[in-house]
Amino acid sequence: MQIQISTDYAIRILQYLHENKGELHSATYIAEVIGITYPFFIKIASTLKKKGFLHSVRGRNGGYRLSRFAHEVSVYDVFLAIEGELQINPCLNEASDPCTNRPKEHCKFHSFLSHLQDNLIIAPMSEMRISDLVHAGEDKAEQKRPQYREATDEDLLRLRRHFLPLTGGVAVRCTARL
Repeated sequence: MQIQISTDYAIRILQYLHENKGELHSATYIAEVIGITYPFFIKIASTLKKKGFLHSVRGRNGGYRLSRFAHEVSVYDVFLAIEGELQINPCLNEASDPCTNRPKEHCKFHSFLSHLQDNLIIAPMSEMRISDLVHAGEDKAEQKRPQYREATDEDLLRLRRHFLPLTGGVAVRCTARL
């Protein structure tokens, strides 16, 4: 399996627009920044616009921006928009059913390929969001914002058990962020 170059550039276009937080950018400028020709950009942008990923504004001050939040768009969504349904082997195509082993429900190779496609390719691509790609590969220690999460009931009970002996049995309200 090899991802088409148009899918690669579609992901890069969406990633670039996400990094620039809703600003309008001209097709010429985006094509130059991404490193593709203007006609190729227009072809990819047209598909992305039809599939609801991009919004375009006409005119002198027009350009392109995301029409959906980048955290709502998975890499697999973009793959589907550009390339269509993924099939690493023709035997996985339910419509044409070119499997040579009958019945394919008992074919161990078909089962293996199906598992490979669903769990090792589609699932990770579906979980990876365009917004995630902006920070992919960055060292977690270099992130400037601390990571916060909502405290669960279990967290609060653990904190309560820890602090009650220190306060002589008097309950203390804890507002710490975990």
